[in-house]
Amino acid sequence: MTTDFNSRKLLSIQSHVVHGYVGNRAATFPLQIRGLDVDVLNTVQFSNHPAYGRFKGTRLTEDELKELYEGLVNIDCEYDGILTGYIPSDEGLKAIGEICRDLIRKNPATKWFLDPVLGDNGKIYVSEGNIEIYKGILKSGLITLVTPNQLELEVLSESKVHDLASLKRAIDKFNDLYNIPNVVVTSVKFNDEDGYLYSAGSTRVSEKLYKSFYFKVPVINASFSGSGDLFSALLASDYFKGSEEQKSFTEETPLSELPLVHSLNEVISTVEKVLQLTYDHEINRYKSAGQNVPANLKINDLKVIQGKKYYLQYLEKYQAHSL
Repeated sequence: MTTDFNSRKLLSIQSHVVHGYVGNRAATFPLQIRGLDVDVLNTVQFSNHPAYGRFKGTRLTEDELKELYEGLVNIDCEYDGILTGYIPSDEGLKAIGEICRDLIRKNPATKWFLDPVLGDNGKIYVSEGNIEIYKGILKSGLITLVTPNQLELEVLSESKVHDLASLKRAIDKFNDLYNIPNVVVTSVKFNDEDGYLYSAGSTRVSEKLYKSFYFKVPVINASFSGSGDLFSALLASDYFKGSEEQKSFTEETPLSELPLVHSLNEVISTVEKVLQLTYDHEINRYKSAGQNVPANLKINDLKVIQGKKYYLQYLEKYQAHSL
C-alpha cells in the first residue's frame, strides 16, 4: 500500500540509547520509513537500556529540556504531531507537559500521541507524583491518542484487570475519567491464558459514547525490550492516513468501519512480524553456538532496521471483537 503522509512533521519526545532500540531509537527509523519528518527530543542519554543490567548516562533536567525547546521556538518549529514516551522525573514531565501545551496552543491542529510510561510487568518505576501529573495531562483535553499497557491502565483507572469483563470496566472508567478520543491498551495478559495476549481499543463516536473492541494474539515465547515504543510510533503514524477526521460515527457503526480498529490491527500485525524476525534471529544464534535456548528468553534489542520492509505493508491479520 502506498501512503502519502504529505510531509507530516512529528516531534518525538522519548529516551535515547547509544546502543540498542528503545525509546526514540525504536521509533525514529520506522516513522521515517513511513515518510514522516521526525524531530527528536531525548529525555535521557544512556549508553544502553536498563534491561542489560547496567548502563551509564544522564537524564535531562527540567531546565535542559526547556532550553532545547526555546531553541526550537527561536526557529519557529511547528508540528502536525507530538509523540511522548519515557520521561524520568516529575519536573521533567511537568516541563514536557508545558512544551506540548505550548505547541498545541500555537497550532491547535497538532495531535498529541501519549504513551504514559509508568511501569510494566506488574512493577511501577516512577514516583507517585509522576502518576498524578499524568492524570492531570490526561484530563487536559489535549490528547488525541493514549497507549497505556495493562499496568498503566490499572493505575490510571484505579481498576484491576483479570479478564475481558474487567478489561471493559477499566476502559469504561478510563473513558469516564479522561474522555480521550482514542485509547489503545497495548498488551493485556490473563493468568489463565498463557498462550495469548490481548490488545484492546476504544474510540469515541460521540461526546460521551465510545465503542470498544479487542484483538486476541498468540504469544511469542520471549520478552522483548522496545516493542511498546515501536508499537506507539507505528500507531501514531497510522493516524495520519487521514480517515479519522473525515467521517462521523454512531453507536451503530460496525467495527469494520472504525479507523482505530484498522490501525490497531495493522500495528499488531506489523509489530508481530518484527518480533518474530527478532526471535528467529536469536534462536538461530543459540543454535549456531550449540547452546540451549533459555526457558525464559529475554531479548534486549529488536531487529528494527532489518524489519524495514514491514513498515509499509499495512498488514491486517487479526479479527476484531466487540468488548
